[in-house]
Amino acid sequence: MYTLMSKNDRYINPLVLDNSLRSLVSPPNRILSRFVKYLKEDYTVVDLGCGPGFFTTILARIVKTVYAVDPDERAIRRLKEKVQKLSLNNVIPYVAPAQKLEFIKDKSIDFVFSNLMLCCTSDHNGAIKEIKRILKDNGLAYISVTRSFLIKDKMDVSGDEWKKILGQFKIIREGKNLMERWAVVQQIS
Repeated sequence: MYTLMSKNDRYINPLVLDNSLRSLVSPPNRILSRFVKYLKEDYTVVDLGCGPGFFTTILARIVKTVYAVDPDERAIRRLKEKVQKLSLNNVIPYVAPAQKLEFIKDKSIDFVFSNLMLCCTSDHNGAIKEIKRILKDNGLAYISVTRSFLIKDKMDVSGDEWKKILGQFKIIREGKNLMERWAVVQQIS
């Protein structure tokens, strides 16, 4: 199966990311409550690392346009089926890694949603660089990462790296729990 993921990136089966059990364990409203008040009806949003669209379809009901981007062709295929079934015509799916968003113009995006995506790629800096490039001046992003305590691997975002990432933006809101760190950040113009 064709995928744009590098050999160092982490693959998560789309079925794991899109099922009713996930909604029970990780209710989408808990995540959305952290940033939904910052979204506006006329926004163009990027769901970066969208997988099969767990959040994409929700975002598409709130904003004007959603670019749904994931490096796994299987996940995008599943997303396309879901979007068609729900008759959502404002979702633009792309198979691409977070570090290669050439199809999105500089400073054209109002909001980037990157939920636990950085922990699935080895090139954190490349992904953040692209987020910064596509965000409008004063554009916003929701970024979250998993917290690892026992097992460390090269895809983990350490506490120090998290601080460096956030240091590239104006922090609007941030939080953490046992499993993750998250922040709503604003592009510094």
